[in-house]
Amino acid sequence: MFKYNICFLKQNDQILLLNREKPSWMGRWNGVGGKIEENESPRESALREIEEETGIALESIDFKGIVTWIVDGKLTGGMYAYFAELPSDFIYETPIKTPEGILDWKSLEWIMHPENNGIADIIPKSIHRFIDDANCYEHHTVVFMKMTNGHTIS
Repeated sequence: MFKYNICFLKQNDQILLLNREKPSWMGRWNGVGGKIEENESPRESALREIEEETGIALESIDFKGIVTWIVDGKLTGGMYAYFAELPSDFIYETPIKTPEGILDWKSLEWIMHPENNGIADIIPKSIHRFIDDANCYEHHTVVFMKMTNGHTIS
């Protein structure tokens, strides 16, 4: 079982994202989510994290698969991915400053822009599968690292 979850909330053509205050992905836009607590299922954790980070209480979310990190050929971790579509008349005004960071609605066009370096790396590669595809996927982030002059580069 993985320790984390990530959740994407969509309304019309926008996704609610969080510009994170803390590592990992500090200073970059990402979905909401966090650590799964003891005796908590991934789904329960995702619903709790959504409410804690946004104040939005959902009754259901869709499981979209897992995201894994593979470093130098070894699985080093992963998280469960969830998605929910909010009603078009749901009112949630942003930006909102929270202890976790800044919440704001971002258009899919902005998320997918090829020069957008302010978003977590896997989101542009996977967001359409989370939104448009009923299937679940395993998304892999693969990192190859080596040492050069005592410094790690990837």
